[in-house]
Amino acid sequence: MASSRLLLGLLALSFAATAFVGGCADDDGPPPTGAGADGRPLRILSLAPNLTEILFAMGLGSQIVGRSTHCHHPPEAKNIPAVGDTLHLDLATVIRAEPTLAFLVTRRTAVVRRLEGLGIRAVPVEADRMDQLREAIRTIGDEAGHPAAARSLLARIDTDLAAVRRRVASLPRPRTLFAFPMTVGSSQIMVAGRGSFVDDLLAVAGAENAYPERADWPSIGPAQVVRLRPEIVIINIATPGPADRQDVIRRAWEELTSVPAVEAGRIHILTEPYLTIPGPRVGQAARLLAETIHPNLANEEPDHPGVTGAGMPGATGGLPTSAPVAAGAEPPRAAPAKEPLP
Repeated sequence: MASSRLLLGLLALSFAATAFVGGCADDDGPPPTGAGADGRPLRILSLAPNLTEILFAMGLGSQIVGRSTHCHHPPEAKNIPAVGDTLHLDLATVIRAEPTLAFLVTRRTAVVRRLEGLGIRAVPVEADRMDQLREAIRTIGDEAGHPAAARSLLARIDTDLAAVRRRVASLPRPRTLFAFPMTVGSSQIMVAGRGSFVDDLLAVAGAENAYPERADWPSIGPAQVVRLRPEIVIINIATPGPADRQDVIRRAWEELTSVPAVEAGRIHILTEPYLTIPGPRVGQAARLLAETIHPNLANEEPDHPGVTGAGMPGATGGLPTSAPVAAGAEPPRAAPAKEPLP
C-alpha cells in the first residue's frame, strides 16, 4: 500500500510538472492522459448509476476504479469493483481502489466529508431535473479535465431529444400519469410529480403530466387517481417479480372503471429501467415514452433513427436518483399485494 501511494505521489508530481511547463489543459483540448483537471492521476469513484453511464459515454469508463452496487450499465461496469452506496459505503474497498476523484448524487454531507478525509476529492451533483442533468454533465467534464467530452455528450443528447420533440410537435398532449407499483401492504402508489426528471421527459414525449403539483415522487391513493382523471397511465416495473406480476397490476388498475385511461384501455406497463435514469439514454427514454403515448409513431420512420441513448445504442439498466431512497438505488418495490393499486 505504501509503495502504491508513493507511486501515485510521483505520478502526481510528474503531471503537475507537465502542466507547469506546457500549461493547463484548455477548454478545447484534453488534459495529459490519465490526469484530472487538478493534474492528479484520474482514478474515479462513481456512486450512482447515472453517473457511471455519463462517465462511460464520455469515454472515461476505463478511469473508474470503484462503482456503487447499483451500477449495472453499460455491461463493462460490472467488471469494476463495487464499493456499496452512499448509505452503506465500504470504506475498506474504497481505500484499496485508491481513487482521487469521487462523483456522487447525495445531499448527505457526511459522505462527502468521509471521502475527503481519505484524500479523495468528492463532487456531489444533482440530476433531479433535465437542467440539473445538463449541469451535472458539465461539472463531471470540468472536474475530470474533459470539458470537450462533456460538450459532445450534451450535443448528442440535445440531438436525440430534438428528434423526439419534432415527432410529437403537432400531436395532442394527453394527461399522463407515470407511476411505480406500490409497496406490498400499502394502497399508496409513487408517481412522478411536476418538476421532476420524468415530468421533463413526459413533456418532450408529447404529454401533460396528470399529477398537477410540483414534487419529485409523491405517493397517492386510488381516490386521488380517480380525481386526477389521467387519459394514459404508464407503470414502470424495472425489477424482476412473479411471472403473473403484470397481469395482477393490470387487473387492479382495471377496477378503477371511472378513470379515462382505464375506459380507453390505455394502461401501459413498461419494464425498461432506463426510463428513470437521468443520464445519456434520456433520448431513448423520451422516444419510448412518445411511442407509448402516441402509438402511431411506432409505425413511422423517425427523422433521427439513432435515438438510442447518446453513445450507448440499445442499452438498458438503472433507476431514479430523485426517488426517496439511497442515491442511485432502487426504491423499495416487491411483488404486488392484492391491493387496489399495485
